Amino acid sequence: MADDRRGKSPVDRPAKGERDSDLADFDVRLWKKQQAHLKPEPGNNSRGTAMGIAFRLTTELVAGVFVGGFIGWALDRWLGTTPWLMMVFFFIGVAAGILNVYRAAQQISAAAERDAGGDHSG
Repeated sequence: MADDRRGKSPVDRPAKGERDSDLADFDVRLWKKQQAHLKPEPGNNSRGTAMGIAFRLTTELVAGVFVGGFIGWALDRWLGTTPWLMMVFFFIGVAAGILNVYRAAQQISAAAERDAGGDHSG
């Protein structure tokens, strides 16, 4: 009676060896799907990556200019030398921002080369 409720008789059930091979086959298929899901597809998110890089480089430049300008403005107010220190520190901020953009671009380029080199070797 118990077998009738489940809809299968003992004859319809797969043998133990068949179940093990089915589980092994399922395990292999599952592993392949997981690996395919974890591996990023090249070029799939290139637009998002390019936007991220553009925002990062823009932020590096703008932050340097604002910090330099703010330091100059604060020193001018404190020392009463308006507008000389603000102009000096503004240009120092521009130089620092350009240097930060250059360094960030170097890091991004090195990371891209490292990723591209890893794809060709494996």
